[in-house]
Amino acid sequence: MGRNTAHGRPRNDFPIRGLIFLVMAASVALISACGGGAASPAQPTATSPQAFSLIVSVSGNGSVTSSPGGIECGSSCDGVFSPGSQVTLQAVPAAGYLFMGWSGACGGSAATCTVTMSRPRSVSAAFSTQPEGVAVVGGRLVVAGTSTPFIPKGFNTTGVLYPVSYASTLCPLATPLDPQVVQYLEDAQAALTAPPPPGLAYNASFQAMVQDWHANTVRLNVSQGALQYEYAHELSSYTDMVRNVIAQARAAGLVVIVDMQAEKYGCTPDENGNTQKLPDINTEEAWQQLLDPTLTNDKGVILEVFNEPDASIACDLGTYEQPDWNAWETGCGSEPDQGMLTVGQYLRALAPNNVLFFNGQGVDFGFNGFVVPANMPSNSAYTVHPFDYVVNGSESASISSWDTWFGNFEQSGHAVAVTAWDEDFECPNDPNQTITDEFVLTYLPQHSIGIIGYAWDGPYWGSGYLVNSYDYPGNTANFQLVDPDSSGCSQNGGRQLQQLFLSNS
Repeated sequence: MGRNTAHGRPRNDFPIRGLIFLVMAASVALISACGGGAASPAQPTATSPQAFSLIVSVSGNGSVTSSPGGIECGSSCDGVFSPGSQVTLQAVPAAGYLFMGWSGACGGSAATCTVTMSRPRSVSAAFSTQPEGVAVVGGRLVVAGTSTPFIPKGFNTTGVLYPVSYASTLCPLATPLDPQVVQYLEDAQAALTAPPPPGLAYNASFQAMVQDWHANTVRLNVSQGALQYEYAHELSSYTDMVRNVIAQARAAGLVVIVDMQAEKYGCTPDENGNTQKLPDINTEEAWQQLLDPTLTNDKGVILEVFNEPDASIACDLGTYEQPDWNAWETGCGSEPDQGMLTVGQYLRALAPNNVLFFNGQGVDFGFNGFVVPANMPSNSAYTVHPFDYVVNGSESASISSWDTWFGNFEQSGHAVAVTAWDEDFECPNDPNQTITDEFVLTYLPQHSIGIIGYAWDGPYWGSGYLVNSYDYPGNTANFQLVDPDSSGCSQNGGRQLQQLFLSNS
């Protein structure tokens, strides 16, 4: 037999037989298609799509590109990709902006995400101006590492103030709280500690602050009593809760002011029958309990040494109208009251990287007659609470008081911020709301003074609150402006605050 034979037949006859088979198969198919024979009618088949669209929308100032190419926002925000392909999107914020996160077919806050093109897809990318950190340079708050001014705008929250874990232990030692107030505080805490929505690293409260108000800062009021109690007893549940809320706020891109409160709503035990009004050794222990390297290495966390100090009450020196600044600095000369500067220096040793906020005293906790001590910690700024901002129903008298309390102090080269303000005195003392408008929309911007409104998540037990927001069904923030207030008086401070925030976005 030769090499090209099989069973005595040439190998190259196979193509001929294959061809005959194909022709016969085609004939059968043709007959079936025409209804001949016993074969059932052929069913139509779906045509596979050649490509799926991917549409990208961008909010804020930044760009999104894709790999493989096809998307380059903002010039081209939609692309066409083959079914089943993997498309990686890259978010790049513009100068001065941060990438806040994805929504739609992407989730999370990482700069890249990958979309599987199993069907048409849409993705949204959000950018915002929230800084990674802040610093005090040349007497001004700036974005850390830059010369760009940072003007705080945001809200206080009460959601971490009430120490639920230790209410039965600590609260009886403090001024008893009204049951309705306790319910407000617990509702606020439930909202602020709610888990993040799917695809986000922060909860609906912070999401609403950023998206609806364009806030860049949140001020968390924390309980000195609870933190000091945990320090003394080697516990951590309250501390862990506060740290978790801080982490969520930072994930949302917000600068966080952590404000140490020693008062009844935080169940800090009273001092000699009175609410504690100067920081003391317990304040130091509370800060030591809370601070860890995650916080002290984060320049986006500001530490407010102590809330609303008042030497005239704590030390029985001076008067509310004429504050005793020596007592404010170093206390009453003996423990427990140590003074703002003493505790501030201690806090600086614990937290070398964070901006420190020092609250004034006297009327509206201002800085009337204050001279900055030579040994004041660096990277520090000064905060006021102008609750009595309407003076004698007169715009000129009000402006003069603002100048005296903090405006001239800011103009002399010191970074100043308003860390608590509500509209309690707007109406009826400001019936046409012109003084409120002047304060919020003109005076503060002219002086480069940021404002933190009181309060975001309630509780709304006073007439001057701006936002009533502790109802979060389904972890969707339902907030409303307090307009009118509980007395029926028409107020619009919340709307003016929102106008200020949106105009400076």
